[in-house]
Amino acid sequence: MIVLVSASGLARAQESASPEVMAQGQQVYMQVCFACHQPTGLGLPNMFPPLAASDWASAPKPDRLIRMVLHGVTGPIKVNGQAFTTPAPLMPPQGAALNDQQISSVLTYVRSSFGNKAGAVTPDQVKAIREAEKARTAMWTEAELEKFPVN
Repeated sequence: MIVLVSASGLARAQESASPEVMAQGQQVYMQVCFACHQPTGLGLPNMFPPLAASDWASAPKPDRLIRMVLHGVTGPIKVNGQAFTTPAPLMPPQGAALNDQQISSVLTYVRSSFGNKAGAVTPDQVKAIREAEKARTAMWTEAELEKFPVN
């Protein structure tokens, strides 16, 4: 099942990036994400991809990112045209550890920081994808994620 968000839904999400959501997102980022992606969002060369000015984080729709956080990512992945293969990138799933609000706020923070200028993510968007993918037990691969539209 592919969950799609309308352009008007994205516009409403953009408007909801309040200072409180950004602060919560930054807090979650510093607790969960920064060790690999670094406080600057630049990642670690040849190991962990950058979130800064990232084609993945800047996509108009956050559906791929939501899936990545919920279930994790394994295998090689290209970010901004650069392949991350050695060692094979692995992003552990966070869906069991983080609730919908925490995931939406951290993704809003990432999509609005580090040179990214994408819209906010709502808890309802996370909830819809969590429900649609509730039977999934495996981490995502780049090829699987690319099947979901970014617009």
